[in-house]
Amino acid sequence: MTTAEDSANNTTIAASPERKTGLFNPDKADLWLACVSFVLGFLFMRWVFFAWQGWGAALYTVLFIAVVLFYLKQKGKRMAGEAWFWFALLLLTALSFALWPGHGVFFWRSLLLLGTAIYWVRMVAGANLCGKTSDWLPLDLLRAFFSTPLVYLSAQYSILAAAGKKQKVAAGNILPIVLGVILAAIVFAVVGPLLMRADAGGFALLLRSLQSQLARFGQIDPLLFIQIILSIPAAAYIFGLLAGSIRGQRIDLHSAESFVEALRKLPFATASTLLLLLNGLYLTFIISQLPYFFSAFRGTVPPGWESYAEFARYGFFELCVIAVINIVILAGVHLVTALVNRRRVELKVLCSLLAVFTLLLITTAFSKLALYISIFGLTTQRLLPGVFLIFLAVVFIGVIVRQSRQLSIMRLTAFTGAVLLCLLCVVNTDSFVAGYNANRYLSGTLKKFDTIVLYRAGTAGLSAAFLLYEQSDNRQLRQQLSSYLAYVGRESMVNAGTLRDTWQDRLARRKLAEHFSGDRP
Repeated sequence: MTTAEDSANNTTIAASPERKTGLFNPDKADLWLACVSFVLGFLFMRWVFFAWQGWGAALYTVLFIAVVLFYLKQKGKRMAGEAWFWFALLLLTALSFALWPGHGVFFWRSLLLLGTAIYWVRMVAGANLCGKTSDWLPLDLLRAFFSTPLVYLSAQYSILAAAGKKQKVAAGNILPIVLGVILAAIVFAVVGPLLMRADAGGFALLLRSLQSQLARFGQIDPLLFIQIILSIPAAAYIFGLLAGSIRGQRIDLHSAESFVEALRKLPFATASTLLLLLNGLYLTFIISQLPYFFSAFRGTVPPGWESYAEFARYGFFELCVIAVINIVILAGVHLVTALVNRRRVELKVLCSLLAVFTLLLITTAFSKLALYISIFGLTTQRLLPGVFLIFLAVVFIGVIVRQSRQLSIMRLTAFTGAVLLCLLCVVNTDSFVAGYNANRYLSGTLKKFDTIVLYRAGTAGLSAAFLLYEQSDNRQLRQQLSSYLAYVGRESMVNAGTLRDTWQDRLARRKLAEHFSGDRP
């Protein structure tokens, strides 16, 4: 947006050169955002950073969205196209915070909420290099998370200082009034007790009531001071992100392409030799290990292995690491090989073969994981690698498609990863894991039910616990379930009535009250 457009939509705070910040000339919308950012920074620390669950995180997200949309409206911006996708993803992630604790996906849900919020701001502001998610995603993320907010980190205070010069006269008129209030408070502190001793009636009762209210007000949360201190840099970051995304300088696409083109010096012979040798290595390895690799598909243990557990665990993470290494190699070849060489059929075939071999390794790893789950049950620690393997499979299928069609792998990676993470948050992963194991145990396909899964799930495991308590005749298991119910009853009360409370915790308190009152057997 040009300076002329800014002047048409907003009234400039100060047009004089000395009041212009080092980055841009602020207007009323920027001043408003500079003030509101302090509130956003404090509430982020209060409701999100020191909680990461409950209604507070969801409410903060709604407030953040409202502030962003209002600020963008003042700047003549509106949501369009891909920004709606990230907006929906942000709302769904925030909703999951209000619905359930999400212990099993705590880190990933928190990362998704922050990442989606920041990326949505950049998207709706039109600050990405191509105006959408593209192969320039790494550069867009670097600028979104670090470059733009840090460059504009001091802009908030520069704007407030410029506005403060204009309001200097008004502040001078208010100062005598504030001084009078302070002097009156000192006199009240001396005269009040004297009036109470002189009057034992209603006046003394009124002051005592006021004194008790002030004493209760004085019981401040010990974390409040820390949250206030941390809210200062948080507010500066938020303002820098928003103002920088709207008013910041854009990177010229032609310059960026020229820089990357200068890196593409890898000869065709080098790239093709690397891929040819890797494909030969994987082909030799797969052929020599055929009985070992495909035993997991049949659910059998190959000769030389003592147990299913040992066989299922062995080599799983190594296969995952190999898949990640291969995607890095393919990305590197694409980045440093000249366009004319990337279009050669030989290189496309070699890239496709490497992707096919990697898909075979991913499928084998997934079958080993499925075998382990079929024997020992499901946990969040086993579910997450499975989702990661699905993510890798989609990416490598995209690599194969890209050899014959125009497709942005970065765009596919971003969309697939974001959707899979959002699904993990929305479907209540902890409840799903506990319910899966409970149903398998009751159906006889799982030999033992491990109650550790319930403790890890917290209140999300309550439905599975009640199901087992009602239908299982295992006395030892019922005793363990009783201990869990007592534990989860205490846990559900910890955040009751606070912004850390969730719908899952409220539902748990109601079900536990019914259970202990005798409504359940």
